[in-house]
Amino acid sequence: MLNHRLINPPREPEKFVKAAITFLQKHAKDKKVFCALSGGIDSSATYLLLKEANINTIPVFIDHGLMRIIRGVEERENIKKLFPEVMVVDIREKFLPKIYGEEDAEVKRKLFKDAYSDTISKVIKEEKCDLLSDGTILPDIEESFGVKISDLKETMSLKEEVSLKNKNIRGFVKSQHNLDIEYDVEATIQPVASLTKPEVRKILEYFKMPNELVYRKAFPGPALSARIIGPVTSENLKFEKKVHDIVESTVDDYYTEKFGKPMVINDKGEQEPFQAFAATTTDVLLRKVTGIINGQRTYEVPLSIKGEWDFEKLVHFSSQIKGYARILYELYESHEGIYDVLIRSINSIDARTASVTNLPLDLIEEIKYKLFEIPDTKNIYFDITPKPPATIEYV
Repeated sequence: MLNHRLINPPREPEKFVKAAITFLQKHAKDKKVFCALSGGIDSSATYLLLKEANINTIPVFIDHGLMRIIRGVEERENIKKLFPEVMVVDIREKFLPKIYGEEDAEVKRKLFKDAYSDTISKVIKEEKCDLLSDGTILPDIEESFGVKISDLKETMSLKEEVSLKNKNIRGFVKSQHNLDIEYDVEATIQPVASLTKPEVRKILEYFKMPNELVYRKAFPGPALSARIIGPVTSENLKFEKKVHDIVESTVDDYYTEKFGKPMVINDKGEQEPFQAFAATTTDVLLRKVTGIINGQRTYEVPLSIKGEWDFEKLVHFSSQIKGYARILYELYESHEGIYDVLIRSINSIDARTASVTNLPLDLIEEIKYKLFEIPDTKNIYFDITPKPPATIEYV
């Protein structure tokens, strides 16, 4: 199996789209393409480019049950509203029992990789697809291969890619659920592989997509399993969906009211906020979570602090931590409830580094009050740690 990636195209949206059309027609003309459509901006841009290039494409949304809800609406309904022609493949009954009870981060990623690959392979066979396309973007590739995308060729075999990755293992940060998998197709095709998130958003604006999609927050491949620290259960999954929606929608509302859109480009060139979400667990201070030291992924417990809220001092302190994965500022302590909630809001250009969003304290307090209105909420923290030394996600 080969992998085709559009390498080093022009960045201006109109010129990029023309280059992408040429690339897609070169590799996919007269072919039938399976397009993994997750509801996020990367896969949406990929699908729109395939349509623009008049490629015979089947868009497929895999519903594994761990997608977020947005303002009370399941992701599968959001994507059907944007792309009514999408094929929804429901694998909840088969997939969820496999991940329930699993807490190891890399095992979670592997379970997702297996679930995606099995489902994709099944649909590819049923629909007789020749190629597979997905929304893999620049940070995905460079964190997985440990090299710059310029070190890759437009067309590579899986064997060549594994060899390249093994030679640069020190640069590896995390495995991606959509890389290193061989499918029964002639090739995969990745038109947005060289783009960062801001550049993908510009492509969606070029296609005149609604703001609700253009400014949709980035979402991890392993979905909410990356935001449930420890074992995933049916109970903590329901809780995570509720609190996640509260954090994301409340932050979106604040930015929309202040700036007219839920995301801005700040004076550092970052998307602000790049992500705003809730992570959950029981007894978070006893749980090992991910961090980064010298570019390598690590697992340590977090440190909780409380006292005066001084954003700049707190961020500076957390950026210097050693022996802990991250710093959590305690907002609310309770001896009742079940789940600890971690509020995470970060700014970033491309997800490889991230700063903490300087949310107004009254907004943080508003989120806090909404969260502890949910009976199962126990302690509430604000994650005040940039990337590095923390990762954006928790597993």
